[in-house]
Amino acid sequence: MDQLTSLVFFARVTQHGSFSEAARQLGSSPASVSRAVQQLEARLGSRLLNRTTRSLSLTEDGKVFYEYCQQILSQLEEAELALSQARSAPSGTLRLDLTVAFGRLYIAPVLPQLAERYPDLKFEITFNDRHTDLIEAGLDAAVRLGSSPDSQLIMHPLAMARLIVCAAPAYLSLYGEPQTLSELQSHQCLNFVMPQTGRVRDWLFQQNGRRVEIPVSGRFSFNHPEALVETAIAGGGLIQLYNFLVQPAIARGDLKPVLSAFAPTGSPISILYPQKRYVSAKLKAFIECMEELVAKLKQQNIIE
Repeated sequence: MDQLTSLVFFARVTQHGSFSEAARQLGSSPASVSRAVQQLEARLGSRLLNRTTRSLSLTEDGKVFYEYCQQILSQLEEAELALSQARSAPSGTLRLDLTVAFGRLYIAPVLPQLAERYPDLKFEITFNDRHTDLIEAGLDAAVRLGSSPDSQLIMHPLAMARLIVCAAPAYLSLYGEPQTLSELQSHQCLNFVMPQTGRVRDWLFQQNGRRVEIPVSGRFSFNHPEALVETAIAGGGLIQLYNFLVQPAIARGDLKPVLSAFAPTGSPISILYPQKRYVSAKLKAFIECMEELVAKLKQQNIIE
């Protein structure tokens, strides 16, 4: 087996933490993949992987070698893209990690249109609100809400999402509209439990030019934002969620915004992807698709 193929096999095993999954991705057998890694270790004279019956992990030598391996494979991919970019249509598998709510509600429904436009393009989609290591996970791009902590990624801004406090008109007619932040203490506020931490999220506001975080309380707590929306529509209390979640209900008259004078600054919705000299045709197609999507959503006042 040539050296380049063995590097590819080793990289996939490291990314997936499994010989069988790497074999599935590569269209090979677990035995062939395992043998290729063993031959690579023999040639290097160093063990790269710690193997147990339940898991695989990199040795210290393996960590160093994997870093160089990624660079080599990335440079090879860029060289191939440089030659084929001008004449190739988007093809292959586009691996994306999408922020959960926005991805499910708005991105997933437009991907079939992108697939119809480019018949040779396939998709592998995951939903996640954590900051995933795109390179280690073998992802082409991610769509994220908020800023990125990873300076190695290119951040392509799409739009701004803003937090809105709102409630059903029936609830507000019974309990009144809060005019100040202190009045929230006397209202039923629906709590959002963040899946990443398991903690209730404080509500965010802007007051006198300063960011203010207010803990709220109520009878309901949910770890799913769409459940918050439906409960608020049913008269359960006040919610604070991003505009792309509540704006359709506001447009229908099912919810009414309050405390708009204290709205905090928005959070960016962005496409993140690894820094490369050339952007693949499939990623360019996805970026164009997302720009078309956000243009329509801005016209509908769903995002800004």
